[in-house]
Amino acid sequence: MSPSEFWGDEHFDRGRLADQLPWPDLRGARCLDIGTADGYWAFEMERRGAADVLATDRPSYYQQRARTVFAAVESNVRYEERSVYDLEGDFDVAFMGYVLQVVEDPVGALRSVARVARTLLLLDTISLPLALVPAPLARLDARRDGGEWFVFNPRGMRKVVELAGWKVEAQSAILRDPWDTSWKGRAGIRGRSSALRAGRTT
Repeated sequence: MSPSEFWGDEHFDRGRLADQLPWPDLRGARCLDIGTADGYWAFEMERRGAADVLATDRPSYYQQRARTVFAAVESNVRYEERSVYDLEGDFDVAFMGYVLQVVEDPVGALRSVARVARTLLLLDTISLPLALVPAPLARLDARRDGGEWFVFNPRGMRKVVELAGWKVEAQSAILRDPWDTSWKGRAGIRGRSSALRAGRTT
């Protein structure tokens, strides 16, 4: 089974989102997917021409689901159980999708990525109310259930990346998460993201 056959309609929703990200050229690249969850973005990097893709995640429900996906699809993507703070290797591009909001130390996490990758593609939830404020900001525990630590506005996302030693090269507009069909998602209260591409400065 191919990755696109596995995800069906959900795959095409994320495919539309994927087309809006500021991707670097992945042809022949060695890539790292951090916090892979069900593996979608790892397989997307392979589809875009990456020569080698390693998908990583910490032990969780999503990690268990990922193992099911990786066993079901035809792909050369490799999988390892690994924390963002414990990365190893040498990669051209690292992808972090919806990881920054759930780590206790976002600057430390981004510095850990900088030790192993030359280019970062970051996609994460943003706070739409804070996006109206012309300053780099983050909201603490935005979900109020312990599932998130920091949710940034677009300027805050850019600033935390720079504080971790990256140089931002491109940033998307505010993106709508296509799978959030709740009234809050339709109204723009939640279900909004931003993506940026950055290069390592050292």
